[in-house]
Amino acid sequence: MLRETAPNPRRADSKGTSLYGEFLFTSNRKGRCAVTLTEKDLVVQRLTSAPVGRNKVVLSLKECVGCRAYRGNDSVDPAAYLVAYFYPLKRRWMSSRVSRQRVEQCFRLAALQDPRANLEEAEKWARAVRERSARQQFPRNGELLMSQRSRPCRMMLLVNPQSGKGQALTLYNNHVQRMLNEAGIVHTLVITEWQNHAREMVREADLSQWDALVIMSGDGLLYEVINGLLERSDWEEAIRIPLGILPGGSGNALAASIHHYSG
Repeated sequence: MLRETAPNPRRADSKGTSLYGEFLFTSNRKGRCAVTLTEKDLVVQRLTSAPVGRNKVVLSLKECVGCRAYRGNDSVDPAAYLVAYFYPLKRRWMSSRVSRQRVEQCFRLAALQDPRANLEEAEKWARAVRERSARQQFPRNGELLMSQRSRPCRMMLLVNPQSGKGQALTLYNNHVQRMLNEAGIVHTLVITEWQNHAREMVREADLSQWDALVIMSGDGLLYEVINGLLERSDWEEAIRIPLGILPGGSGNALAASIHHYSG
């Protein structure tokens, strides 16, 4: 008989200690696993008779972009689900190049007959994963960032569809959009249509709606956005809004330099 167990509440509520639970894989409801959340890693151990090393996966919380809990579409099924998203660096086959590859871990929680209780347990795990991930990625202010997040981050993403030989929008659709959704970041996509479109928009926009402006283009669109901010009457405050740049151009020298010097 398959069994799912909730973590020990005394251990789960204590900062820095491990959370432990036994759940089912969503891809195989007969596949049971032990999940341990430490301060630095999410450890998934498939419960089989095979040697431990072959069935154990250790995922660093530094590479976790998001985690969420949800109920399934089946109203009769009391189970809740926990899914965490990771983008670890991996070396490509027969190549010296490394790149980030998407890893999704999804678990089914149905230890209790009460659907609400199962969801609350899944949400507790999701919060713990997000909080510990923030502490690993931002060691100095990770806890402060999480405590201030009373709502999802809101972002304006400006994309120049002509950048990168016309591939910037494809990169957004195939990669960036999914990563933002997984990270729980609410974003509004703005596709620029003419020269200085971004400059005009940023100059007139109500910036209180956004926590950050992110540019996906080559160097030109970032230039437009900065000039638009400096042309505002409240430019001294407006220029403080966080800016991000995603490499969507052909060379992406500016993006590479910014990311290099920011560490």
